[in-house]
Amino acid sequence: MDEAPIKAIVVDDERNARKLLPILIDWAAIGYEFVGEAADGNEALDLIDSLKPDVVFADISMPFMDGLELAGLIREREPLIKIVMVTAFADFDYAKRSVKLGVCDFLLKPLQTEILTTLAEDLKGRIRGEAAHWGEYRRMKAQLDEHAELLRERFLNELVGGSADAGRLQDQYRYFFGEEVAPIRGLAVIEALPGSSDEPEEDRLLLGMRCQRFVETLFADRPGIIVFRDIAGRIVLLDREPGADISHVGDQCIRLIRERLGLSVSVGVGGGIADIGRAGDSYREALEALLYGKLIGGDHVVSFGEDLRLERATWKLPVSGIEEAAFFVKAGAEKQAAEAVDRLFGALSDTRGATIEQAYSVAVHFVSLLDGALTAIGLPRSELEWDVASVLGSVFQAGTITELNRRIVLLAKRVSESIRRSRLVKKDRMIDKVRNYVTEEFADPGLTLSSVSEKFDYNASYLSRAFKQAIGSSFTDYLLRLRMAAAVKLIDETDLKAYQIAERVGIKDPYYFSYCFKKVLGVSIQDYKKIP
Repeated sequence: MDEAPIKAIVVDDERNARKLLPILIDWAAIGYEFVGEAADGNEALDLIDSLKPDVVFADISMPFMDGLELAGLIREREPLIKIVMVTAFADFDYAKRSVKLGVCDFLLKPLQTEILTTLAEDLKGRIRGEAAHWGEYRRMKAQLDEHAELLRERFLNELVGGSADAGRLQDQYRYFFGEEVAPIRGLAVIEALPGSSDEPEEDRLLLGMRCQRFVETLFADRPGIIVFRDIAGRIVLLDREPGADISHVGDQCIRLIRERLGLSVSVGVGGGIADIGRAGDSYREALEALLYGKLIGGDHVVSFGEDLRLERATWKLPVSGIEEAAFFVKAGAEKQAAEAVDRLFGALSDTRGATIEQAYSVAVHFVSLLDGALTAIGLPRSELEWDVASVLGSVFQAGTITELNRRIVLLAKRVSESIRRSRLVKKDRMIDKVRNYVTEEFADPGLTLSSVSEKFDYNASYLSRAFKQAIGSSFTDYLLRLRMAAAVKLIDETDLKAYQIAERVGIKDPYYFSYCFKKVLGVSIQDYKKIP
């Protein structure tokens, strides 16, 4: 689509000067259109208000209002307009004052066509660039408004997941909720319980969405309660209402969802926190309580503080050690995962007065992290024979810390090995898809690592690293070898010129093609053709 011409006006108290500038060069050929002229600054301001020009050519010496005063007023009203001063005097003081007023450039009379053309081209490039920038900004702003709810949910998930940027947390909270950060009085996680263990994933997600809509409607008139879904599709409530009882809120949800939707739900409650940056602590507590609630059956509100946190005044969950063990499992590092679990329970065993109940709390938290990790990485439960209720049942069957340690080590090994195998299979499939695609499309000059990454929705850095590990060469080298192999075949079988062969194999520049040919084959195209 043709771009609209750049609109310009000329301001000069001399009529001949006003008439000369628009005809001095072929403005239309370089994309300009003179839309008006003014004899003084006041007329110019009226023209600018009505015509909205992109460029103003103004004489410095004019009656009533000189060019510099006009430039200052334009700058205040329309800061994006480009101002060019036209003068017969090469005065350095003028230049200094003009820079402060945002004047783009000077033109000395008599005007020279070469200088004028160069300046016009430069201004056009700047104006087009700024237009593209602001156009992109407007598109991004529209997308931001369109996806505000998704962005809000992502922020809340980062908040409870512990990955929110602490430095930006206050500003983000203010942006999404229009108020200053308030303490969280309580946090609850709600999960609808499926009718059977083999319920399809799609049905489970639809069930969660149905419950979320109901809960949002339930608390629509209570702005102090934030409702959103976490990455696993569970409903999360953040209660900011002073004096609120989140357990009571959970009871309301259970009763009304059962009455209105005929569904059984489990609710886990975490503790209140004054520092919203530590919302992740309350979220993890709620997840552990939720797991326990599912184990004992639905339609219960289980509070971490009241039902699970034993001897809380004298002992704290070793969260960092649990997260370390879970990290190694998620990384598929079987040996390190087992060692981390041994360290975790070993430290607990060495603690004077340690109890099996404390070990149960450690195990439940570990299982909770693993369950969330499996959801996040998309590993099907069927590949693991993973059932949270069975896993927790095994946990609570252990009678000693040593036995519980052994069971969690076996669990960590089994899950980490399954994750490792799953990732290897996924990586092999990815590389096969990419190789097949590159083999078919190598003649496309636009084929690059970035374009392939975008097509298959892979991270470019990850694809580059995985490709080199699997193939033994970089993506770029592999593509180059493919193209040169095709080039050799065309040289051997056709009478095409070098530049024609270059185009056939996806290289636009024949000189670069010749360079690549010699780099890969070790001889120039001419020397290759001489080989009998």
